[in-house]
Amino acid sequence: MTLSSENSLQSQPEKQPWIAVILSQVIPGTGQIYAGYLFRGLVIFAVWIGSVIIAFWSLLRPDINAVITLLGFLIHFALGFWNLFDAHSSARKSNSPQFETLRKAKKDPWLAIFLSLLIPGLGHFYIKKIGVGIVFFITTIVVAVLAPEIFVGILRFVAAFNVYQFMNKRKKLSQEKAPLLIGLFVIASLLVSSAISSIASSALEARYIPSASMIPTLQINDRLIVDKITYKFNPPERGDIIFFWPTQVLREQNFKDAFIKRVIGLPGETVEVIDGQVMINNQPLEEPYIAEPPTYRYGPSTVPEDNYFVLGDNRNNSYDSHYWGFVPKENILGKAQTIFWPLDRRGPIQ
Repeated sequence: MTLSSENSLQSQPEKQPWIAVILSQVIPGTGQIYAGYLFRGLVIFAVWIGSVIIAFWSLLRPDINAVITLLGFLIHFALGFWNLFDAHSSARKSNSPQFETLRKAKKDPWLAIFLSLLIPGLGHFYIKKIGVGIVFFITTIVVAVLAPEIFVGILRFVAAFNVYQFMNKRKKLSQEKAPLLIGLFVIASLLVSSAISSIASSALEARYIPSASMIPTLQINDRLIVDKITYKFNPPERGDIIFFWPTQVLREQNFKDAFIKRVIGLPGETVEVIDGQVMINNQPLEEPYIAEPPTYRYGPSTVPEDNYFVLGDNRNNSYDSHYWGFVPKENILGKAQTIFWPLDRRGPIQ
């Protein structure tokens, strides 16, 4: 390729396919928008966001639909992956044949940058800087194991910028565009992944059952989805199965892990256990879910404001409120919503 040809390549206002891929790797659809396909990009972005919202919505429903949940997540991840190929194709389609011929004549610097952002070291392998690539690759593995995620992001930036410097010696890149795009990619990736992780962790959490205190409703080693949103808008109801952090009394006994029990008494109610029957405000409570009637005596005791009285369904083998008292509202982690494992027990918790 002649110098005039390379200058011609740089001066044309055409689209770089691997820039489109880099953009769509952060947020699906943005690469298509960069390539000039605004509507296509917006549709991809809307479906990508909508599919994960539907999946989480299905998970949070008491009558969880496993098919809808699985389909939502499948569409979300499959679309995110396919969108990279489509972004590359969209950019190529918007280019002239002459530009594409010139672009393919030598190693693509934007591909080297993309590979380095994907896994530090790959971009160096692509441009045959094998030694440097090995150093970056091994360092990435070590950092990923030992350091917080942000350091991996910094390493991706360093690797991509180093590739950019190598390529800039052989093929002229914009002095502003490449470093700016690399920096924006790393920052946006960290922000997007952090936001998704934060939203997911604030809405749902997976937990398992370590003891027999909730038999027969829950078995040891059942895996559950905990809904952490419902109680931000509505108070717990009688019959809900909740996860909660140890109370002050339990912490003094060196308990640190979350407990799981069923809500029996609400704030202001009087609870009593007598003759194998739970009484709420002197009225017997129907409990078809318990393993056997309680053999102990408790109360009567009034539940304080913003507190809850909780018992295990395995009444005579449960360390619960009849031993150590009430659960403050602020200790409640969330509502046990559904069993997702084992598969033969999958479904909403009653």
